[in-house]
Amino acid sequence: MAGRQLAAVHAGLRSSARAWAPCPPARTPPARRTCCQDPRTRSARRRDRSAPSPRPRLSLTFFADGVENPANLARIHDAASLFGASYSTSITGRLIAVENAAGARDIYGRRPLRGDATLAVGNERRGLSRKTLATADEVVVIPTQSRTITTLNVAAAAAVAAWYVLRGSGPQGRAKRPEARRPSLLIAGDDHVEVGSSLRSAAAFGFHDVLLEDRGAGWFDGPPGVRREARAAARRHKNPLRVHRAMLDSAARYDRIVLVTPSGPGTPLQREGLARGDRQLVIVGASPNELGASATDRLTVATLGLETVTLAPLRLIASIMLAEIARQVGRRHRVPGLAGRFPRYEKALEPMPAGDVLFVESSDLLAF
Repeated sequence: MAGRQLAAVHAGLRSSARAWAPCPPARTPPARRTCCQDPRTRSARRRDRSAPSPRPRLSLTFFADGVENPANLARIHDAASLFGASYSTSITGRLIAVENAAGARDIYGRRPLRGDATLAVGNERRGLSRKTLATADEVVVIPTQSRTITTLNVAAAAAVAAWYVLRGSGPQGRAKRPEARRPSLLIAGDDHVEVGSSLRSAAAFGFHDVLLEDRGAGWFDGPPGVRREARAAARRHKNPLRVHRAMLDSAARYDRIVLVTPSGPGTPLQREGLARGDRQLVIVGASPNELGASATDRLTVATLGLETVTLAPLRLIASIMLAEIARQVGRRHRVPGLAGRFPRYEKALEPMPAGDVLFVESSDLLAF
C-alpha cells in the first residue's frame, strides 16, 4: 500500500514538472557602446581630451594697390618674407584695407587673425583706390601723434599693420603727459633711405628727438645726392624731428636699455615695458654683442619674433617697434568741454554770376 502511494506521488510530480513553462535563460547585460553613431550628439565633456585640437589655418597675403616706387614694392616683398606671408596681385579671404579713411578702426586693440586674409596698402600719394575701399571687409588706420607727419612709408605701414593683425594687442591707452612716459630712442643704420624712412616713422609716432649712429648712411656728412634722398625719405620739409649724432657707447648713461631685434632669443616686444621715460633707451639697428660691457647689466633684449632673413630692412623693424612704443605710451587725455581747433581759410571760392566766363591758366591756379 505504501509503495503504491509513493509511486503515485512521484508520477504526479513528473506530470506537474512537464506542465510548467521552462525558465528563460539568464539575461545578459547589453555591451557598452564604444563609439557614438552620430559624433555631433556627443557631449564636449565626453570627448577625448588627450587629442590636441587642430590649429586654425592662417594665411596672410600682401596686396599693393597702385604702389609705384620699385623700392617700396621690394620692401613690401621683404615684409611678406618677415611674416611668413605671400605677395599677390589678387585678394584671398578677408580683405583688410590700411587707409586713413573716415570710420577706419584703430590697428590697436584687436584680436589675432584667424583664417585667410589679404592686407591691402595703397599708392604713395593717393592711397587705396575707391574700388578696394568699397570691397574691403575692414578698414584699419595706424594712429599717429604728429601734426605734420600723419602717414608712414607704405612698406612700413604694411609691416606695422601685419604685426598687429597677426598678433593682436591691447588698446592704446590715455595718459595725462605722454611725453613724460616716452623713452629715448637710438637708431643705428647704414642705408640712407632706410634711416630716412625710420626717422619719418619716429616723428609720426610722436618723437621730438632721436639719437642716430650713422654707419655710412650719409645723413650728416654724405654726398649731396645721398643727403637729399635721405631727407626726402624722412619728409624733412615738414618733419620737425631733431636728429643728434651719437654712438652706442652713449647707452652707458641710461638706467635701462632695451635692444630690439627682428628675430632670435629675447623677451617678446609686446611684453617688454617701453614707457619708462627718458631714462630708458630703446635701440634698433644694432646687435647685443656691439654694446660695451658697462651696459650689459642694464640691457634687455626684446625680439619681434619674425622669420629669420639675411637682412631685415631697418624701416620695417623700427616702425613696428615705434608703433608698439606709441601704444604703450598712450595718447593725451581729452580735455572735457574743449572744442577742437578747425582750420581757418583766408580765401574762399565763390560761384561766378550767370553769363560770366573766367579763363584761368594752370600756372596761376598752382600759384594760388
